[in-house]
Amino acid sequence: MNVTVPVERTRYVIIHYHIFKNAGSTIEHILEREFAERFATIHGSDPDATLDAEDLEEFLRQEPEIAAVSSHHLRYPKPVSRRAVYFDCCFLRDPIARLYSCYNHYRRGGVGSRYAGWAQSLGAREFVLRLIEESPHLVSDVQTTQLVNGGAFTRPADARDLERASAAVRKMAMPGLVELFDESLLVAEYFLRPAFPELRLEYVAQNVGPSGRRAQPESREFWQGLWGEDLFGRLERMNEMDLELVRRAKREVLRRFERIPRADEKLADLRARCARLALGTREAAPRALAAVGD
Repeated sequence: MNVTVPVERTRYVIIHYHIFKNAGSTIEHILEREFAERFATIHGSDPDATLDAEDLEEFLRQEPEIAAVSSHHLRYPKPVSRRAVYFDCCFLRDPIARLYSCYNHYRRGGVGSRYAGWAQSLGAREFVLRLIEESPHLVSDVQTTQLVNGGAFTRPADARDLERASAAVRKMAMPGLVELFDESLLVAEYFLRPAFPELRLEYVAQNVGPSGRRAQPESREFWQGLWGEDLFGRLERMNEMDLELVRRAKREVLRRFERIPRADEKLADLRARCARLALGTREAAPRALAAVGD
């Protein structure tokens, strides 16, 4: 017998789990550029909604041409399908740096948000103390909780949560770290090549504040000076699982990076592509403004 079984071609979909203030806007910008009308951002009907694997599968069933998705509301675990391969992407970040980025974000905008009101009326230390007092879910091991507990904060994360979150990072098709942003993108570009041979991940950083660039990793002394030694120590204790998760994510990204042939050469090429893209964006800006004027 020589029988052809009528099954559909395997579908490849990139899923970006967008954690707030973890360079997600830049990832979305890349995916929108690369996939155009085949890219979608999806949201729940309420700002505090969450979407799970079933919600995502239903959306993809209704939109068979979509090849990349990003969402603030989507939570792990990712879908499992007999007819599709899902390449999950999630970027993590030093939780202390992430908290400071949240503060600066709320200071710049968010009219009507109580967090924006706090940030715009309080200094960084007082803002964080207010969060600890009234909104611990925004301060305590946020990333670990989002990876393994669907973002639902019902208790402080513990060692079991850390192990499950670490396993999720190891299994990710595209694990990322803000502090190793370029290396993370190169790893993704290289290892996704069999499924997405034309994918290019050069970027211009998005939503990075008035300076126009992403903040660099700061020293322990910087954070102690910003928060005060007592508060900094408290934040470290409240983010013990996140801090270790980030260390493990760094090891995983570097492990994959080291398996790329001529990795340093390819990293230099990615950065050169980013520089050319940024230059092209700046050169295009006056023409865009002129078009609006017309």
